[in-house]
Parts: sequence; C-alpha cells; structure tokens
Amino acid sequence: MIQKIRLLTLAAALVATGLAPVTSAASSSDADGFYLKDGDRVVFYGDSITDQRLYTTFTETFVVTRFPAMNVSFTHSGWGGDRVTGGGGGKIDVRLERDVYAYNPTVMTIMLGMNDGSYRAFDQGIFDTYKNGLTSIVEKVQKKLPGLRLTLIQPSPYDDVTRAPRFSGGYNEVLVRYGAAVKEIASANNQNVADLNTSVVAMLEKAKATDAKLAEKIIPDRVHPGGSGHLIMAAALLKSWNAPAIVTDVAIDAAASRITRAENTRVTGLNVTPAAITWSQLDAALPMPVDMGNAETVLAVRSSGFIAELDRQPLRVTGLTAAGYDLAIDGKPVGHFTPAQLAEGINLATLATPMAAQAAEVHKLTMQRANLHNIRWRTFQVPYANADEAIRASLPDVMKALDDADLAAARMQRAAAQPVVRRYELKGLTQDQIAAQGVPAEQLPAGVALQQNLALDKKWKSTAPNTYGWDSGLTDGSWAGNSKNTWATDDKDTFPKSVTIDLDTPATIGHIVIGVPAFGSTKTVAVSISADGQNFTEVGRYAFSLRKEEKRLFNFEPATARYVRLTYVDHHAERVNYNNTFAFTTDVQVFAPAR
Repeated sequence: MIQKIRLLTLAAALVATGLAPVTSAASSSDADGFYLKDGDRVVFYGDSITDQRLYTTFTETFVVTRFPAMNVSFTHSGWGGDRVTGGGGGKIDVRLERDVYAYNPTVMTIMLGMNDGSYRAFDQGIFDTYKNGLTSIVEKVQKKLPGLRLTLIQPSPYDDVTRAPRFSGGYNEVLVRYGAAVKEIASANNQNVADLNTSVVAMLEKAKATDAKLAEKIIPDRVHPGGSGHLIMAAALLKSWNAPAIVTDVAIDAAASRITRAENTRVTGLNVTPAAITWSQLDAALPMPVDMGNAETVLAVRSSGFIAELDRQPLRVTGLTAAGYDLAIDGKPVGHFTPAQLAEGINLATLATPMAAQAAEVHKLTMQRANLHNIRWRTFQVPYANADEAIRASLPDVMKALDDADLAAARMQRAAAQPVVRRYELKGLTQDQIAAQGVPAEQLPAGVALQQNLALDKKWKSTAPNTYGWDSGLTDGSWAGNSKNTWATDDKDTFPKSVTIDLDTPATIGHIVIGVPAFGSTKTVAVSISADGQNFTEVGRYAFSLRKEEKRLFNFEPATARYVRLTYVDHHAERVNYNNTFAFTTDVQVFAPAR
C-alpha cells in the first residue's frame, strides 16, 4: 500500500544518464501519487489523542514542507474523552455538525477507540457499540459530504510494552481487535485506512530493548503519547497517504565536475577546485523538523523506520582528493566528513542545516496556527454558544477575528516553507588541519585511557561565570549531561567566553578531551594550553553539532603546561532547551602523551 514517490523529472533523469548539461540539473515536486491534492480541506477528528494536536500538526507540517506549492487547509477537531457516541463536546451529531461539516472538508480522518473499549478486557457488547457507532459516523459524513475522502485510523496503542499489562492479554490487544473492525469498515466503504498501532508497538519494543526506563516516557501515562510517540504515529498516517521518502537527492562527481543526480532540486553553479567544491541548490522541499535534542524523540526515531521511510535527503560526492572536508551551507558549518562518508552519502535531513532551521520555523507557525483555531473553538465558540444574548452578540466578531488570524497565520506558514537558494561549500582539509579539529573521543589510544586524568577535580576560573547553579562538574570526570555534572557559562550575549583550568603543577601533556551535552547551543570551542597562564598556544578547535552529545579528542605534540583554556568562540543560532547564549561542557580531561 505504501509507495515511495521518487519525484524524478525528465530533466533529472537526463542528468542521471549524462545527457543533460553538467552545469545544472532540475526537478520539481510532483505530488501526483500523494493522497492529498491541491485545494483539499482536511479535518482531523478524534478523542484526546487527536486533541493533543501533535500527530496532526506533525502531519500538517510534513505536507507544508514537503509540498510547499500545494494549498491544503487543516482543522484539528479532537475532543478529549470522545467515543463514537460523542462526549464532552456534545453528542455525535452535534460534534459532526459543528466540528466537521462547518469546514466543508474534502478529507477527514477519524481516530476513535481508546475510550470506547472502556480500558477493560474485551466485551462483545461494548465492541458492537463501537463498530456500529463508527459505521454510523461513516454513513452520516458520506451522506452529508458526497465525495468526502475518509482515512479511518486504527487506534494508537495502549502501552502494554514498557509496562506490564493490567490484565491477561492487555488492553492493547483489545484495541487491536477494534482496529481490525476499523479496517473492515474502511474496506466496505472503499476508503483509506491507517494503522497507528503496529508501528508504534514495534518502536516501543525496540526502544525498551535499548533503554527501558526512557522508553516509558514515550507514552508516559500509557494512553497519551508525548511528541516522540506522536511523530511515529504521524509517520504511519503519512505512509498510508503514500508520502514521499525523499526530500532531495543530489550526487556530484567531483573528478568529472559533473552533477550526476538532482532529484526534487535544481543544482547550479558547480565549481570544482583543489581547495573547495561549491554549488547552489534551489530545493523543492524541506526536511521534516525533528527535535533531536529530546532524548525520547531520539530513542523513538532510532527505534523506528522514520528517517528511512520519510526523511531522506542524501548528498553524495565522489572523486574527492583531499584528506577530509568541511561542509558549510550558506556559510554555516554543517559537519566534517571523510571522502568515504561523502562517497557513500550523508543524509542532510538528520543534520543541523539552514534547511532544518527553516523547517523548524514552519512547524512553529503550524503550532501557533493550530492554537489560534483551538482558542476560537474551545475558548469562545463552545463555551459561549448558549450565553446571554448580550454576550453572544459579540461572539461572531470574535470568531471572525480569530478566523482571519488563522488564515493569516497559514499564509505566514506557507511563506516560511517556500524554496530558498542555498549555497554549498565543501572545503578540502589537509591531514594537519584535520588533526587540529580533533577526533571522536572513542579514538583515545588505549595507553592514554589507562593514564591519570590530570584535570580531575582541578579548579578553574571563567570569564563568564554561571549564576544559575551550573558552575560545577567541569572537571569531575563524568560525561553525564545533567545540571550536577555539566558546567555552563553565563547567558550573556558576549562572545568569546572562556574558562581556564589550573592543573596545579606544570606537566607534560599530549591529549585533551572535551565534551558537550545534547542540549544547549554550544558551537565552536578552541582549546589552548599555557605554562605560565599568560601566553597560550591553541592546540585545536572544533565546531560541535546541534542536538548531539559529543566528545572530542585533541592530540598534539607533547608540551609542558599548567593551564588548559577552553574558548567558546560562538554559538548556534537555534535554541535547544536553554538560551542559546549559554555554553555547556560536560567534562574536560587532560592526559600525558601516550606511552
């Protein structure tokens, strides 16, 4: 049922076969295979899980970022506690009239069942009420809205994976039986079905095997997933809609100065020199914004097929001659890569790129727009529908103002998603330049790892001392990313900032390891040493990634030093959990030369 759409146009195909000019390649977004069409109006209907506005807003953002030229509107109509008979927002006919028909949708999704099963072992009478009720809803909406395209959703799971079932078989087994009825009803009415249970359960099982305690946080109350679980649910819905996996796909043969693939993007201005490779791209889509600064999200994504199935943005470059390469996009460092990594291909969608930042801004607007509608609906329309006439008299004006704001926010959202020309640079590095950037700390020589950490529990002095309780942990020997074991500067926007560690006595050193946590916006850190505390020599620097816990090892010619200084040169623009002007360090460890 899931068809991966390649979106490869004739122009890109010609490039791939070498028949097009080597200076450019083009393709345009083709949504022919995607379930949603230009002009569609989508209503998401359901209970509290839909009311969370998470899998629904993730879905909305995916559509807006993957198809920025497509005009589709979205209305989020979930109500906590709902069953097929209705709930706190009114009986089912009231809910449908006010929260569905009023928006004249062309597409409607329905996810009910979590409350309908009553959180107990399977009961045939309760099940029959659910099945008959859902069948009735389908009949009603199809009669009221001829041509309406329905996606019936098999309910998301009750978490019987990370915690033991409350009764034999567990409640999710009941929901799976309800899901089978959903599929049957969809088939009988020639409508689409989306399974939001199976893939989430599979993800939970893998997540539990990796980190059982953290896995419990994916669906913390066993019913309502956090953002991490909703992301996997959105993926299941999108795959049922034949969503494309590819954002863009670019391949360059540097030896031949030729573009060999350009899918869903236009590549121009390719220039290859011994020092650098540069080109420009005008992409037809953006990657899906994923909060990889959130531990549960990282676990959920790594325990699922989300990236491979929905968020692939490969860049492949072959024919490279330098020892290594720094990739920058629009002048902003993205990462350091070996020729082998670039030849195999890197997935830009998983990296902190300007495109990812643009997509994150789109999602921010998605959330703000959805919240505007929710205020209009839940704060004014429903509470004041039966108020005194004097109060109700102004209700249409309030609702119109909020509707206008909703439409304006949608225009902002679409504008934020539009293609932008990006300038790429792959800068070649020598072995010496690579050495100065350090290597992953896992490459610490065994002979060094067994030696004494000369910085352990040593004192330090900072030019930007922290006053929020993060002024400890810099030399405690722990890489744990928490407030007890992680050190931070102040949050003033004054860079560079530095911290200097006093080893107490001069020592011959040859290796320094520093680390940063997954949170914060710490970027470029320069490492220097000094014998007298006055004259410092830089032994390396590195630009750390965003939302990634990293440890970096700097190897250098043995030298006598008493002081080790970290200089925080700049910071990432994006804020991850804390103000982006803090600089965080998990630990600093100093070693004598390898024996």
